[in-house]
Amino acid sequence: MRPKYDVRVLAVLLSTLLVNGTQAHEHLTAGANSTTPGSPLIFSNAADYSADSGHVFGLDAGDPGSPYDGYYFTSDLVLAALAATPDLGGPDPRAAALGSHIAAVLETVSGPAGGSFGFWETEVDDVDSTQLTWSVPVGLTGGTHSISVSENDGSPGADPYGHKHGRIYSVTRPGLYKVGLRFMDTSTNGPAGGPIQAPSDRFFLYLQGGVTIASIATTDAGITLTFGAPSNLPDNGAGAATTYQVESTPALGTPTHWQSVGDAVVGDDLLHIVTAPFSGDSVLFRLVAR
Repeated sequence: MRPKYDVRVLAVLLSTLLVNGTQAHEHLTAGANSTTPGSPLIFSNAADYSADSGHVFGLDAGDPGSPYDGYYFTSDLVLAALAATPDLGGPDPRAAALGSHIAAVLETVSGPAGGSFGFWETEVDDVDSTQLTWSVPVGLTGGTHSISVSENDGSPGADPYGHKHGRIYSVTRPGLYKVGLRFMDTSTNGPAGGPIQAPSDRFFLYLQGGVTIASIATTDAGITLTFGAPSNLPDNGAGAATTYQVESTPALGTPTHWQSVGDAVVGDDLLHIVTAPFSGDSVLFRLVAR
């Protein structure tokens, strides 16, 4: 039987993580299983990056005085659309129909209370944006803000390809966010002047601002703590992945004695859960990144 325990006394202490260099880019690609008019678009690599996979995109705190001061941000999340013609690196068998123009529509955002999710459009491909384009609050449902993924002009027969770097995605508070997106064909080249491809199913992504324990819960087995473990590896793979360790203490003092909870986790861009046994009347936790 679960011991009587007051979860209100639990506290999360946030450690500081300094990341050197550029992290690896992750490409979320739009395509289709069929180019027949009315066939839906797909998130072609959902198995690697959707929330169901447990993947977490790590967002770093902006430097003081920089355009990202006050935000947790990344430029390493890249929305792309598969190419349908050789000139742009295709044809990919899962590319959307020629003449389609794909956009990603942000429909839902959940996360820390009072937080918000923002998008920063780049003026020049491969040059990081420094201007926030739009922002939406945590708790959003039925959102309509869109991000153009295809780089064509919407002309009939145009390749739906898109692959733009330099866009920034940001949040305003530390913690774990879950955003819901849908790929849509915004062209007018389909039947009756509508789109060629039907919208995709909604897909969800996790993003984590900073180094933080995302949630704490009590179970019959003890206290479970959930956190994301971004690897923080650069594109060239040089260096070691960040290592994460949950630690606990019954009280703060001088000095405070922290004890490891479970094994250290080598950053792998996934969510992790560790369980701490019940001990005493209260306990404090922190997540340390090295």
